[in-house]
Amino acid sequence: MLKRIIHIKNTGVLQNCNSRGDAEFRRLTLLFAENGQGKTTLCSILRSLQIQDVSYISERKTFGASDEPSVHLLFEDKNKISFDGQSWSSQYPDIAIFDSVFIHDNVFAGDYVEHEHKKNLYNVIIGTQGVQLAQEIESIDDEMRKNSADISSKRNAILQKIPKGIDFETFIKIQPDDGIDTKIEQKKKEIADQVLIAKNANEILSKNALSEIVLPKPPEITAILAKQLEDIISDVERRIRNHIQVCQMKDKGEEWLSQGMGYVNDERCPFCSQSIQENDLVVSYRSYFSLTYKSLKNEILLLIEKIETLLGDNALLKIQEELLGNQVLIEFWKKFFEVDMPILSFDDIKEKYTCLKMALLTLVEKKRQSPVELVEVDEETKDALSDIQSKIIEIEHYNTAASKINVLIRDQKASVSCPTDVAILRKDLLTLEAKKQRQDPTTAQECANYLAKQAEKIDLENKKKTSKESLDKYCGQIIQTYEKSINDYLYRFNVGFRIVNSKHQYIGGTPSSSYQIEINGHSVELGNSKTSQGTPCFKSTLSSGDRSALALAFFLASLKQNPNLPNTIIVLDDPFTSQDNFRRTCTQQLIRHFSNEAKQVVVCSHDPFFLKLVYESSIPSEIKVLKMSQSEISEMDIITETQSTYMMNYATLSDYFHDGKGDTMNVARSIRPFLEGRFRFLYPKHFPSNEWLGSFIEKIRKAHQGDELFHLHDKLQEISDINDYSKKFHHEQNANANNEPISDRELCGFVKRTLCLAGVFTE
Repeated sequence: MLKRIIHIKNTGVLQNCNSRGDAEFRRLTLLFAENGQGKTTLCSILRSLQIQDVSYISERKTFGASDEPSVHLLFEDKNKISFDGQSWSSQYPDIAIFDSVFIHDNVFAGDYVEHEHKKNLYNVIIGTQGVQLAQEIESIDDEMRKNSADISSKRNAILQKIPKGIDFETFIKIQPDDGIDTKIEQKKKEIADQVLIAKNANEILSKNALSEIVLPKPPEITAILAKQLEDIISDVERRIRNHIQVCQMKDKGEEWLSQGMGYVNDERCPFCSQSIQENDLVVSYRSYFSLTYKSLKNEILLLIEKIETLLGDNALLKIQEELLGNQVLIEFWKKFFEVDMPILSFDDIKEKYTCLKMALLTLVEKKRQSPVELVEVDEETKDALSDIQSKIIEIEHYNTAASKINVLIRDQKASVSCPTDVAILRKDLLTLEAKKQRQDPTTAQECANYLAKQAEKIDLENKKKTSKESLDKYCGQIIQTYEKSINDYLYRFNVGFRIVNSKHQYIGGTPSSSYQIEINGHSVELGNSKTSQGTPCFKSTLSSGDRSALALAFFLASLKQNPNLPNTIIVLDDPFTSQDNFRRTCTQQLIRHFSNEAKQVVVCSHDPFFLKLVYESSIPSEIKVLKMSQSEISEMDIITETQSTYMMNYATLSDYFHDGKGDTMNVARSIRPFLEGRFRFLYPKHFPSNEWLGSFIEKIRKAHQGDELFHLHDKLQEISDINDYSKKFHHEQNANANNEPISDRELCGFVKRTLCLAGVFTE
């Protein structure tokens, strides 16, 4: 319990405020202070102590003060708590404060109830346990926002590395592939091949397959070379050759003799007609040029022709053309697939066949010269035949390879007819490149971090769901109980409305409260600053007094639900401000009730008559009335003060006007409260104790014919003039009131007009 305010320095208007005399607080303490004398500052100090937020004091540092704010408070058990300008020496959390800050933060601001009010009121409603649950959700929300920012940041970093055309979710799920580089190269080649094929499609279709190369087989000569004629004697042949030589017939001799034998008739010479019947040389001719011999000679000649035909230049030219043609085709097809062909040298083939041809012709010529003699194949010819056989084997390998290539050629032509979609291949390549990028060490680590944050997000969502379920279960009953308690207080205040449909919600992700106002059975939404003009809402349905009653009902309902109420200090700053006069008694009764329930109740007010009402209903031993000014806190006799205020003000004005006595500043400050006291006495229904002269003037201005105040219209200007003069000497209207210059003559005139207006002086 707060026992005494030792001093408050350099804080707001309290530049050096100290307690004087018996200024000890009691269980119920009434603190009277005019407006501008430090009530609001005191509430800010106690709120700072409650929540340990030094800004409530630092922001109120007295203008022009060189020293930092300083506060010294004495609590029960001689517990001194102080603020040294930087921090509190200890905390005192069990304080509940009702003031304009509570209303502005938790209920409404001006004409509106915004979402922030609903959030703050929610914490008031649900109490410590509920706040802890709500704070868990808010803490999780903070983590989720940070997590979401991390996920977004990491996602953006990864997006920079994803090949265009690959979506993020596909990329993040890609698994490592050890052979990715090889696959990429293969796919690039496949694409290049298909592009090349498409570009050369017509040429591919028109190009031929490779030709099979066939080398000529050497003619069989062994049989002819081995032939011998038994009926021809070698001597005959010698004789004929000698004859041909003697007659100088040269190489045409044998042919000429052979033809001449065909012209022999009747055994007579075709040249001289002499008989050749007994001529041995002619007999030799007949034997030599027999049919068998002729046949052998003819075979030799045919063999020579065959050798020339099979192994001659024309035969080799065809092979050369085919080889060259194949080579051209091979160079073309190499652009589309790998070609593995044996290398053949036509010059080597030609050389080998030329050597063979010459060797064979040499043997045959030898046979032709001596048809009846055996001619054997020499080593040179055998070597030439062996070389040709080797070439034939090479050609077989060549043709086998050509056959395989022709299969590829056939497939290539078929692929032109049914081409592979290059767009699909490019998409496949894109996927492969994405795989490669995905398994890059840096990217892989970034993806792992992203997936970890995603797992964290799921975990946070589950935690929030569990916490919300716990909070929903806890708040379900609390909020309904709170609504009933509020409506009970509103009923006591005799207002024309109640609140309905109270619930908690998660707008913006964090818990907040929501309710409606019910008037005459119709529910009205609270609305906010964005609510359309003309829509029924909090602003348009509740008067200023109704709003004040609602705010106080919220505060009292929160106290009623506070399990720690017996240890709580309740501070009420002008709880009756803006409320209608008929609620005074109800408010006083509720203060008395909570003074019995709480550890301590401190009521601050500028209305001494309201404080007197509370005082008169209390046990004297449990209540203390104090008076607070900018410089001191001291004991106050509330009965004397309230009974004689009007008379004291009258005496001050009268003494000054008639005798010139008194302090001019005190006289100037007595004008307005004197008129207020007079009008409260004359018009108690229209001028409650919590209103000032300015409010009363406004009521007169708005009065209509038949209203009790209407007859004051003719005095309205006079009342306004006196009020305008007097208010500049009061701090609530003029912060520089203490330094306001005063003219005795002017003051005397306004005192006279005041006394005349009040009807206590006439000229």
